[in-house]
Amino acid sequence: MLRLTAGVLLLSLVAGSKCPDQQRCGDEQTCCQIHSGEFNCCPFHQGECCEDHLHCCPEGMLCEVKDSRCTNATHSLPWAERFPSEHSGLVNKPVLAVLCADGISECPVETSCCETADGRWGCCPMPRAVCCDDKVHCCPEDSVCDVNNAKCMSSTNHELPMWAKFPARQRAAWEDRKYSDVPCDDTSACPDGTTCCKDEQGAWSCCPLPQAVCCEDFIHCCPHGKKCNLAAQTCEDPSGSVPWLKKEPSRQIGEQKTPETKVSDVPCDDTSACPDGTTCCKDEQGAWSCCPLPQAVCCEDFIHCCPHGKKCNLAAQTCEDPSGSVPWLKKEPSRPIGEQKTPETKVSDVPCDDTSACPDGTTCCKDEQGAWSCCPLPQAVCCEDFIHCCPHGKKCNLAAQTCEDPSGSVPWLKKEPSRPIGEQKTPETKVSDVPCDDTSACPDGTTCCKDEQGAWSCCPLPQAVCCEDFIHCCPHGKKCNLAAQTCEDPSGSVPWLKKEPSRPIGEQKTPETKVSDVPCDDTSACPDGTTCCKDEQGAWSCCPLPQAVCCEDFIHCCPHGKKCNLAAQTCEDPSGSVPWLKKEPSRPIGEQKTPETKVSDVPCDDTSACPDGTTCCKDEQGAWSCCPLPQAVCCEDFIHCCPHGKKCNLAAQTCEDPSGSVPWLKKEPSRPIQDNNVSEDSVVPCNETVACADGTTCCKTQEGGWSCCPLPQAVCCEDFIHCCPNGKKCNLAAQTCEDPSGSVPWLKKEPSRPIRDKNVPDTKVSEVPCDDTTACPDETTCCKTEEGQWSCCPLPQAVCCEDFIHCCPHGTKCNLAAQTCDDPSGSVSWLKKEPSRPIMDKNVPDTKVSEVPCDDTTACPDETTCCKTEEGQWSCCPLPQAVCCEDFIHCCPHGTKCNLAAQTCDDPSGSVSWLKKEPSRPTARATQNTSTNAVSVKCDPHVSCPDHTTCCFMKKSQKWGCCPLDQATCCADGENCCPKGYTCRDQQCVKSSWIKFDSVSFASVRDSANPQIHTDIDCGGGFTCKDSETCCRMSASSWGCCPFPKAVCCSDMLHCCPAGYTCDESGSCTSAMGFYPDVFFSRKKRARAV
Repeated sequence: MLRLTAGVLLLSLVAGSKCPDQQRCGDEQTCCQIHSGEFNCCPFHQGECCEDHLHCCPEGMLCEVKDSRCTNATHSLPWAERFPSEHSGLVNKPVLAVLCADGISECPVETSCCETADGRWGCCPMPRAVCCDDKVHCCPEDSVCDVNNAKCMSSTNHELPMWAKFPARQRAAWEDRKYSDVPCDDTSACPDGTTCCKDEQGAWSCCPLPQAVCCEDFIHCCPHGKKCNLAAQTCEDPSGSVPWLKKEPSRQIGEQKTPETKVSDVPCDDTSACPDGTTCCKDEQGAWSCCPLPQAVCCEDFIHCCPHGKKCNLAAQTCEDPSGSVPWLKKEPSRPIGEQKTPETKVSDVPCDDTSACPDGTTCCKDEQGAWSCCPLPQAVCCEDFIHCCPHGKKCNLAAQTCEDPSGSVPWLKKEPSRPIGEQKTPETKVSDVPCDDTSACPDGTTCCKDEQGAWSCCPLPQAVCCEDFIHCCPHGKKCNLAAQTCEDPSGSVPWLKKEPSRPIGEQKTPETKVSDVPCDDTSACPDGTTCCKDEQGAWSCCPLPQAVCCEDFIHCCPHGKKCNLAAQTCEDPSGSVPWLKKEPSRPIGEQKTPETKVSDVPCDDTSACPDGTTCCKDEQGAWSCCPLPQAVCCEDFIHCCPHGKKCNLAAQTCEDPSGSVPWLKKEPSRPIQDNNVSEDSVVPCNETVACADGTTCCKTQEGGWSCCPLPQAVCCEDFIHCCPNGKKCNLAAQTCEDPSGSVPWLKKEPSRPIRDKNVPDTKVSEVPCDDTTACPDETTCCKTEEGQWSCCPLPQAVCCEDFIHCCPHGTKCNLAAQTCDDPSGSVSWLKKEPSRPIMDKNVPDTKVSEVPCDDTTACPDETTCCKTEEGQWSCCPLPQAVCCEDFIHCCPHGTKCNLAAQTCDDPSGSVSWLKKEPSRPTARATQNTSTNAVSVKCDPHVSCPDHTTCCFMKKSQKWGCCPLDQATCCADGENCCPKGYTCRDQQCVKSSWIKFDSVSFASVRDSANPQIHTDIDCGGGFTCKDSETCCRMSASSWGCCPFPKAVCCSDMLHCCPAGYTCDESGSCTSAMGFYPDVFFSRKKRARAV
């Protein structure tokens, strides 16, 4: 890292518009003092004034005078030259800069202008930067912004930090040389350093670059020498690509106004014209529209156009030539010339028949109803779907929805309605209608097909094939593929078509009752060509297929000869599978009504029954529900059921047997039989006041009350929330119920209900007292909290975990690292403790005599340990006699060792997660202010060093000096010192053993009387670190302090390594000698704000 010299600290820096000598700089500039005592202006907001009194750097960067550059941890830029403040009498000299698009804001050379969230401009501290969409950050060239994860991804897939922009400088009035505006024509001009470009309306706009390339889209532009890539929205040359720029409106010259009417308008005909520099093209209605390009190519879709010399590619929606492709453009409406109006009727309309016509340049095509519609192409090909059309000479590809010929394919077009000729009306009845029967007919050129109700519908194709789903149809000679929803023959497949309703012939009406209806029973029938199937309620529904197969789910059906696959929701046979169909309700026969009560109902007990063809199953409350299958298997979750002979797989939510698996079904509520009520005699009593429903099990809750597990003789889980079937074991970690045969999901318990008029007592004699004032519910365990208060573990005789938050079942051990409870048989999830409650009217004392005093003014709660923080204050580790970790943030249980690299606490038996310390609190009778209490290390009765340093005797001066390390090793040379545990050897600090060798750089001993011991390093942006530390970025706008001098800042902006080491992705610091476990990432603390 760079080290800022002391001279920088003597420079004056004042942000704002008014300098101390009453001279002025811009609002977004910084006043910097020069040798004479006057002030000049740095073109950056809160800029860094360099010690040469001539240059400055952006906020967050440091001046490197030797190299004439501005630097920080990751970037280096040329420094900027200051300029005179206003009224100084010095010669005004413009500062070389990058002019932003507004013509007023500018950034230093080798930076990039980026728009900010408030619509202003900021500077990204690198050339050719990528401006991020959040309008706050930017990324280096050849990378992309990942705003969600706050990082930049390079083209080689490396992560880079995002950069914050600093405000752009506002140009002073004397710098805005308007006389050098770039004239576009006699009426419009663009600012100096920009380029005039035409917009879509033929007016002038300004590209914020000198000698720029105007892009063909009339909106964007590119730097000189680059080529517009409309597809990628970039500017490209052999060196690479950069984002393109958006043009700004031009401004009028003087008082001249742009004429509203231009003599150079391009006339389309006698009534319509387009602006100069555009091209007249016909639209779909035969009217004129304007392509915003001169001598453009009008595309066949009547909507878009392409530059001169290019070819429209309708499929790719691009304009192509041998040099490549660009996006096409959309045309704009033309405008009338003078007072002339476009005639509403054109003599050149294309007549379809005596009553209908289409505009000139279009083609008449029949629609699905047999009426005329207009294809917006001359001599077009009408497609077989009666909706689309293709250009002359091309063939409709219904499957791909394109128009094809040997040269390639283009998208097809949609037809428009035709219009009547004069006052003639299209006849409502056509002699050529296709009769379906005596009462219904379809339009000419269509085919009659039956629908699901047995009525007639019309397929919009002649001699069409009616598909088996009663909804779709296919062209003549093709076969319906219900699975793919296509029409197929050896030449390929095309999409199928949907049928339309038929229409009555004359005044005849379709009879309401059909002799050919399929009777289901004496009261219900289905239409001809359908099949009667039972539904979930035992009523009849109609499958829209003749002799169909009724599926076991009581909802769907399959064609004759196929088998229902409930899992795949398809109908299968050896030839393949097709989608299944949904059944429709049946209808009563004549005036008969379906009886409300069926003799064949399945009685569940004396009060409840299920419909015929269903099975009675208990629900979670012990009431009856109905499985929509006969002789079904009731699943253990009390919600679902399976077909007869299958087994419920609760984990997969399926029904299985050797032949395979099918989805399970959800049960429906049963219905009461007449006025019978459910008897209360069948409830399971939990105690004298509370009971659960029959077929359930009483289980205790966390509060000591009762809840009901919806299983008979169930196993109550230790979390007091769930339960498992009889004979299974609760696995709290996996949230399942297990036995040797496998695992199933566990169930959630429901509240119990009072028995008749008895009330649950509010106070329980069997509460577990924690002390004289606090108690926990029965079957729980009292545990201490971090504050020394009591909380309740929802388990009897539980083990209280060392984190003061969780607990484990009796006989298990808390594993803080895995957050589980372990014993030789395995591990289960740990539980969170609940607050305890006062006993009757007793109050918990606010002050505890057993607090652990840290010093005379600060204390921690009982059963905690006092540990120092980074600032030298006290914090509390929530463990008794704990080990305070070296990062001043975490701590470990007594007898373990802090592993900073793994962030764990280790001992020979294994490792556990470390804990975070909490702030300490002042003692009640403390009279001293800890914030002003200066802590120091005594060297002798007369000399002391600051806290967290070490006294070392200096040989040269024969005086005490201060080593900037806590409990350091003083070297024999009397000048240097090493961290604790290291020895001084060969100008380095060394720690060695038989398996490894580790070294770090010396730290210098300072004179105890020298005030420089407190000198801070200016990181920039108002942040400082101690001179024994290193400034490292924590974000694009903030700094942190690494507790090593001349340290290496890691790319994650969280950690750092000692000098001579590199940051490893595994969370370690490595050197050329290999990986050492004792050299670990050091976590940075946040730098102090100045």
